[in-house]
Amino acid sequence: MARIDLPEGDGLDVAKALMAAPHFVEVVLGYEKALAASPIDPRLHELVRFRIATINQCATCLEFRRPDSGLDEETLAEVAGFAASPRFTALEKQALRFTELFCTDSTAIDDELLADLERQLGTAGLTDLALVVGKYLAMGRFMQVLGLDQACSIDPARLTARLAGVAGS
Repeated sequence: MARIDLPEGDGLDVAKALMAAPHFVEVVLGYEKALAASPIDPRLHELVRFRIATINQCATCLEFRRPDSGLDEETLAEVAGFAASPRFTALEKQALRFTELFCTDSTAIDDELLADLERQLGTAGLTDLALVVGKYLAMGRFMQVLGLDQACSIDPARLTARLAGVAGS
């Protein structure tokens, strides 16, 4: 149940909450579109997204699955313990470590981790990764803190269409 007063009517609580701050709708919509265009490998993208979901404990984010990731539930179940799991590549482990630190203690991200990620992903890839992590962290916490993450099955296309409708109002 939402922890804030939302307008009556149908639709996702997150979209209704954004109606209270319509000046953010275009920004959120733009970030969603940029996220959809991210060149990060779908498997790595989903691992990062799911790790943030476990950190944020966002019900919506924990329920959602990116269909093109190729990940099974057993692999996702090991994301929180990625460092000790043989299911993840060295790059995936570094990206998950970066993600975890970004979300919990960003000052602990050292130059070596950044340099390793930049060598493997390139400057553009590392920048993209940081922006993807930042988006999921921000929106996941936005939804979790305000109680907008209750048992709804979020469809990114549906959310984007809903936000576009709010922006056009």
